[in-house]
Order: sequence, then structure tokens, then C-alpha cells
Amino acid sequence: MLQGTQNRLGRIVITLLLVFGAVGATGSRAAATTSTENAAVEAAASTDADDSDPLEPMNRAIFGFNEELDDWVLKPVASSWNFIAPKPIEYAIENFYDNLLFPVRFVNLLLQGELDPAALALSRFCVNTTLGIGGIFDAATFLDLAPQRADFGQTLGKWGVPPGPYIVLPLWGPSNPRDSVGLLVDGYLGITTFFIDWPILIGSVVADTINRRALLLGQIEDLKEASFDLSIAARDASGQQRRERILGSEEAGRQRDEDLYFLDDFDEEEW
Repeated sequence: MLQGTQNRLGRIVITLLLVFGAVGATGSRAAATTSTENAAVEAAASTDADDSDPLEPMNRAIFGFNEELDDWVLKPVASSWNFIAPKPIEYAIENFYDNLLFPVRFVNLLLQGELDPAALALSRFCVNTTLGIGGIFDAATFLDLAPQRADFGQTLGKWGVPPGPYIVLPLWGPSNPRDSVGLLVDGYLGITTFFIDWPILIGSVVADTINRRALLLGQIEDLKEASFDLSIAARDASGQQRRERILGSEEAGRQRDEDLYFLDDFDEEEW
């Protein structure tokens, strides 16, 4: 029993380091191209709005390490794969792995009390697994079943848990203590860690990581050229993305506008 638990935890760690690692790092940088229901949720999200970086020297060092690893290892391999594989193949692989994240989204939507989105996530999984041939094709989108995104870090935020200070994780990228705990829980819910042996699991997540990075090649290069400070761009984008996941885009936008009005008033008083 103990040995089985240790093996299970080991698989989770490997899955997090590989698939949530390099994929998350590149995804967070690509997200930088885009710029409540109760008091507890608003309190947690308002802490998210604090873009201060008390651990900036450490975070910049780790961010630089992630960049070097991407430039010297992941990007060259992804570029080769992008040259070999047609885009439809890359999207089919992405759809397949995205479909496997259904348990993470479904459970977290239920924990958040989002019953209708949970039912929608279940419907998408059933349609894509059957009509989409194991998730290779996104047949659910053609039936107007919109994708649903949820994770345990988001669930904790909706429960009122504050995020804590901004941190950059090795391999993963922008995060915070709350979302880091969420990664461990989400890793335990993944389908692949239950049924796949270690060698196949490692090969599978490496393939998924390379494929996702290949799909982001153009976006990340454009971002690097447009950003004066890539570290700050990634930090701001990740914070905005998490606020919108917790509050919803409308409420997050309202709070952002209120903050801007406050800054305008402050500047006028100063002058």
C-alpha cells in the first residue's frame, strides 16, 4: 500500500515537472500578448491585483533559467517538430491531451458550485471522446459546447484563499503559493497518472510539451520582440489571467477600471 502511494506521488511529480512545467512556462509568456460573487472571493482576487514582486531578484533568476532552458532545449526541438508535422496533426495532438484534463476541470467546477459549466464539461468530454475519436477532433465545438477551464488554484481563490506573494517556479513559470498547491491537487486528478506506466508517461508528457511549444513558436517570438521587459510582461499577464478566472472577465474588468480611476484621482491631488 505504501509503495503504491509512493509510486503514485512519483508519477504526479514527474507529470507536473514535465507537462505543467515547460508547457506552463511557454503558455504564460504567450498569454502576455493579451493584456464577485461574495466578499471572500473579492478579498482573494483583490490580493491578486497586487502586482508587487517582493521576491524579484529570485524570481528574475528563475525566469532567466526558464528562458535559457527554453531557448537551448525546448525551442529547437519544437521547431524541428513544427517543420516535420503538418498543423492539423499538431492540433489533433493538442486536442487529445486537452481532452484528458476533463477530470481536473469537472471536479473543480463541482467544488466551485458551477453545476451548469460542470455539465457542459462532461458533455464536451463525452462528445469529443466518441464523435471526436478519443479527443483527436474537437467535435464539441461544432455543437456549440464551449470549452470550460477550471483548476484547484482557481477553486481555492473562489473559496477566499489569498494567493500569497508572486513567485516564479522552475520550469513552470509565473505562479503563487496558492496556485502551486493547486498544481499538486490537479496532478493527482489527471487521467494519465492513474493508468500509464512510468516510461510511457514520461514519453507522453514530453511529446505533449514539444507539440504545445511548437504551436506557440510565433506567438512567443512576437512577444519577445514587443516586450521591453519579458519578466514583467509575464508577471502582469499571469496576474490578470488568474483574476479573470476567479472573478470572471466582467468583474475583473470592473475592478481594474476602479483601480485606474483611483490612480487618476491620486495623480490630480498630487498636482
